[in-house]
Parts: sequence; C-alpha cells; structure tokens
Amino acid sequence: MRHNMHCMICLVLMIGLLAGCATQSNRGEQTNVTPPPAVAVAVSAADAKIAFDSPDALTTMLERRWPVSAIQIYCIPERRHNNAYQNLVAFSPRWEGVLHSGVATGFDKIAWYASTMNGRADKYSLGVYRGEDYWLLEGGSEEGVQEPPEYSPDPSKPWFVGHK
Repeated sequence: MRHNMHCMICLVLMIGLLAGCATQSNRGEQTNVTPPPAVAVAVSAADAKIAFDSPDALTTMLERRWPVSAIQIYCIPERRHNNAYQNLVAFSPRWEGVLHSGVATGFDKIAWYASTMNGRADKYSLGVYRGEDYWLLEGGSEEGVQEPPEYSPDPSKPWFVGHK
C-alpha cells in the first residue's frame, strides 16, 4: 500500500513537471524553432500562368509557396530588409493581397503587391511586417515562381541588415 502511494505521488509530480514545461515553452516571444517545410514549392508553368491572372489566384499561389512555417524560418532579425536595396516600384494599376489572413502567424501582416501589364500581374513583391521590422521574402515574376523559394538564405548577404 505504501509503495502504491509513493508511485502515485511520483506520477502526479511528473505530470505536473511536464505540464509546467509545456506551459513554459509556450510563453514569451515566438521563436524560430519551427521545423522547415519538407520541400520548397516551385510552381509549374501552367499554374504560374493561372496564378498571375488575378489577385485572388496570386494570393493562393503565394500562400502555397510560402507556408507560415517557412515565413517563420525566414524572418529572423538578421534577414530584415536592408533599405539601401530597392524594392519593387509597382506601375499602375497595382494589385495587392494579404497572405494567411485570419491565421495566427506571429506577424502584423504578410502582404504582396504587383505591377500589372495587359490585365495580368507582371512583377510582385512579398513582404512581412512586425512592428518596425520588415522582411522582403521575395520579388518575382511568372517565370521566377517556377523555381523554389529559399526559406533560409545566408543572412550575411548585403541585402539583409544582419550582413557583416
């Protein structure tokens, strides 16, 4: 009987300890420990053509190309955009969209804008905002999305503020 009581107390203590660890790990700032997506997504030429036909289609394609877990991997302080490097200057009419709307991402906004030509997107820019921080995930075109994005580029490149 005494042995069973001792085992029961140990079990209760272990459950409490595990619950405390789980609670601790969920507190504070969001960390970049999310495992990388299995595969960076390239888009076929046919799918890219469809995606560049409308703002909604471009949003859908970019959400598949950039899942939240990949954005969290990319957006470390060292990879913030260096404003000495030009971002896309979009010509009118300009299309805009927001990715992962209604999803808790840990960011203020994940948004894109695009120049258009002949009623279709021509070039786009995709960025992430959190407070004063801004990350330029990528700028691209219909041809460019046929290559997979780079979720974890070298932060020492000069177009990032963390370069040395």
